[in-house]
Amino acid sequence: MPQRLRYADAVKLLGGLSPAGQAVDNLLGSALTIATAGGSDVALGLFDAKAEMVRLGHVVAGRINDSVRGLGRYDRTQRLQAAHGILVVTSFFEAFDAAIRPTALPAPDLTRDDEIRLAAGTRVDGDWLHRLLSAPLPVPSPERSYAQLVRDLSAWFSDAAARFLDHLRGLAVWDAADDRTRAEVLRLLTVRLPEDAVARYQEVHRRLAVDVPEFAVWLHRTESQAAGRGLAALEATLRRATSGRDPDRHRAALAAAYRADLDRPILGTDDGGVTLPRLGEAYVDPIFRAQEAGPDARPGDENWWTAEPRTDVAGFLAAYLTTPRAAAAPMLLLGHPGAGKSSLLTILAARLPAADFLAVRVVLREVPAEAEIQDQIEQALRSAIGESVAWADLARSAAGAMPVVLLDGFDELLQATGVHQSDYLRRVAAFQSREAVQGRPVAVIVTSRVAVADRARLPPDGLAVRLDPFDRFQVRQWLDTWNAVTAADLPVHVVWRFADLSSQPLLLLMLALYDAGTGALRDAGATLGVTDLYERLLGDFTRREVRRLHVGQPDEVVADLVEAELNRLSVVAFAMFNRGRQWVTEEEVDDDLTGLGIAPARSAPPKAFRSPLTAGQELVGRFFFIQRAQARAGGRIRQAYEFLHATFGEYLVSRLLVGLLRNPADGELLESLLGFQPLTTRHTVLAFTAALLDDSDRPQIRERLLERLRTALLQPAYVPRAYRPARKRADQWMGTYSLNLVLLTLACGEPLRASELFRQARDPAAWLRAAAQMWRSAVPSGMWLDTLAILTVHRTWADGRRDVILRPGAGADAEPVDPLWSYGRPDAPPGTGFSAFTPLIRALRSMHLSDHRSDDLLRHAVQPVLDRLPDTLTHFTVHERGDAESIGHGLLALWLASLLDDDPAGLVRAYDRVVAALSAPDRWSTGTPADRVADTYTVVLRSLARDADRVPVADLVRWLGALRRQQAHLTARHVPAVLACLDRVPADGSPEATALREWGHTWAHRVRVLPPEEAG
Repeated sequence: MPQRLRYADAVKLLGGLSPAGQAVDNLLGSALTIATAGGSDVALGLFDAKAEMVRLGHVVAGRINDSVRGLGRYDRTQRLQAAHGILVVTSFFEAFDAAIRPTALPAPDLTRDDEIRLAAGTRVDGDWLHRLLSAPLPVPSPERSYAQLVRDLSAWFSDAAARFLDHLRGLAVWDAADDRTRAEVLRLLTVRLPEDAVARYQEVHRRLAVDVPEFAVWLHRTESQAAGRGLAALEATLRRATSGRDPDRHRAALAAAYRADLDRPILGTDDGGVTLPRLGEAYVDPIFRAQEAGPDARPGDENWWTAEPRTDVAGFLAAYLTTPRAAAAPMLLLGHPGAGKSSLLTILAARLPAADFLAVRVVLREVPAEAEIQDQIEQALRSAIGESVAWADLARSAAGAMPVVLLDGFDELLQATGVHQSDYLRRVAAFQSREAVQGRPVAVIVTSRVAVADRARLPPDGLAVRLDPFDRFQVRQWLDTWNAVTAADLPVHVVWRFADLSSQPLLLLMLALYDAGTGALRDAGATLGVTDLYERLLGDFTRREVRRLHVGQPDEVVADLVEAELNRLSVVAFAMFNRGRQWVTEEEVDDDLTGLGIAPARSAPPKAFRSPLTAGQELVGRFFFIQRAQARAGGRIRQAYEFLHATFGEYLVSRLLVGLLRNPADGELLESLLGFQPLTTRHTVLAFTAALLDDSDRPQIRERLLERLRTALLQPAYVPRAYRPARKRADQWMGTYSLNLVLLTLACGEPLRASELFRQARDPAAWLRAAAQMWRSAVPSGMWLDTLAILTVHRTWADGRRDVILRPGAGADAEPVDPLWSYGRPDAPPGTGFSAFTPLIRALRSMHLSDHRSDDLLRHAVQPVLDRLPDTLTHFTVHERGDAESIGHGLLALWLASLLDDDPAGLVRAYDRVVAALSAPDRWSTGTPADRVADTYTVVLRSLARDADRVPVADLVRWLGALRRQQAHLTARHVPAVLACLDRVPADGSPEATALREWGHTWAHRVRVLPPEEAG
């Protein structure tokens, strides 16, 4: 929760105001002890206290602007929030006065009767006023809108009124009032008072907003209906509240350095022949969300965010910097790579007026990762202004200016160093706390990528802000500037076709650069797909780098160099993919290159893919579509890399795979890469692979994959290799490798049959089942389920053998189980039954040991049947050719049809199948316990007795006749159900019905009086 303010604290903060000082002293000396049950000899009137507080509120409202003029930024912030708190209480008591005075209730002072009650020891809850004035007041907060503040105030007013009402009911004046007066007071206090208090608060707030800029900010009058540019609205807002002081030398130097950043090109330097827009003019204020975040927050989880998107980032930051919570705990600013986090901090540092703010931007990649916060700040200061400045001296010399420290790149500390930095934000909060104690309150904003946000423990009272992607309007705003500066004509509908890219500012720039000069994006037309776009984008930027590094080379050499460079980048993409991460360190890249036999070197023939490569830093550091995380740790620079968009890496993984599939000579490299992560780990890899495969080479590639897959499944062999991006057991590696071969085979577009893989097997499906168990054990359960989500599995027959067909693409629900397929009985004739001699107990123990949640889920659901009627699950009936089901399946279907009130026809079908199953000859296998057989008939007969009036009589007679032929399994406990069913059969019915009734009554009499062995 944000810091809140008590009325008593607000009065103390404003105690030095003149001429309100005497009012403050009077209020603290009397009002806070009024009406307490503490045995005071002097009964002070509630209305006297109320008048004093209202008077103080009027003094504050009338003089607050003059009283805070010239104060330092943080002192001004505190005073204004205190004034806001006093106005809240004033609004309550003015509304209270308006509600109570017109009633017939006397002024609720402590009457003599009340004093007698107190003296007699009868408790009167007279401390309500003290509790009200000591309770936290709702205060303006940057993450909550003005409308939310008003709702909080309404709730506070309602709660205060309810507290007073409880107090009032304990006073003699309430006892003396008549019922009509009480009802009127009750209505006024619970309904009118909160509404009137809110209206009074809003009126005085709107009036003060004219003269006090902070009140206007809290009212969100600076909120724009559309996204602004370059935080210009923030600067204008804060300048209206400026103290006007001239900054000292160091603060002026910092401000000048940061201000210069607004005039730099958006990529740092102009891109060759393209004149790039300046940062200050091109930056479009982001859409964002803001939410309170404490130790239990999960800002890396999309479901944690409940705040609505907002466009008023200038108003939000103004509110943040003009409320005391900015100095209480750090703000965590989150975004995906390329979302504009660093640009936002760069512009914020430039826009903060130096008269009132001391901005210090710390690029964490450029300072020692293990250093204390203060040391990091001091090194950043030296880099910015070229002088060594002690932080404490600089903060003391600020002369009332609010220090704002901008720590950019917390995620880089995590990724580049691999060091556990989860306490970093708590260290920042501790730094803020120390500075506040020393009289140097400081606001801190820390940036991080969303992906690693949950690796940091947030301190109490924290605030999380997440930058959302651009919407179409923001893209249009950005393109307006781009087109004006570059004389291009790139329309929004062209880039918005690829909204997943253009909604990220840096990727939008990448699209614009690709189009610049040649109009390549505009000329591509509406048929340009994502796969082709990625090939063109990455190829175009790689070609620029190649031509920059190899000036004067002929086109054919450049083409080979570009292909080699893209292949090298693909190895980097695999380095991330096979580690299950979106990023990779420089050391890991070098390890992978060495393990694959393509160690870094500069003297290599340019055409060979296996030619030695440059070091990881030189390989990827020059491509701006790769984000470089950097940190200084242990006296050296550590770097990590991440693609600006995850799908760039996924595309490069697919691109390399397809290149290797086309060249049989690269089989060893293909095998090295495929044994660590299933290709379904990233959902676009297989889609890109399928799109990159040409129709002309799909058949040949599929056949080569089939041969590799047969070898991997029938003659598996693990060959240790130097390439080890992740630790993997040999069996897991082989399982993952063969699974990926299956996925690549399916990417060729044709279904894959088990009989294709296991051509000589008598039961191909059983062999595929064994392979599937290996795949399932090789990958984590979540990845396995993700794999199944993109496959359709169809059980079928092939030349009398059980077969399975795998198809790419998510199908509908899983096919129902066909027992005839499961038990290999394709020609079982209708009307027959069979028992599955499955060692059920051992099978259940196996499932219990395997610990698969899906098995547990289904086993838990059928546990009651397993406990009471286990034999019904292993005895099957063939109803029609190709249609078989177990008795247990039929019973479950029958119960649901009966209890869910299915139509009569559906209920009849359910009973037909169950009765047919119980009536089949040799229904029960030898050794089935008689009591469990009897239980099954009990279940069916009792269900039938309950449903007898819902089914046709003829069907009832038919079913009873069939069960009659099974009377060897019927005992005395079945008699009530049988007789209940017979009562539904008319006495003057058909001969069959008459004979059935006669049998039933005779049989019932016999089984009741004879021993079981004779009754049968």
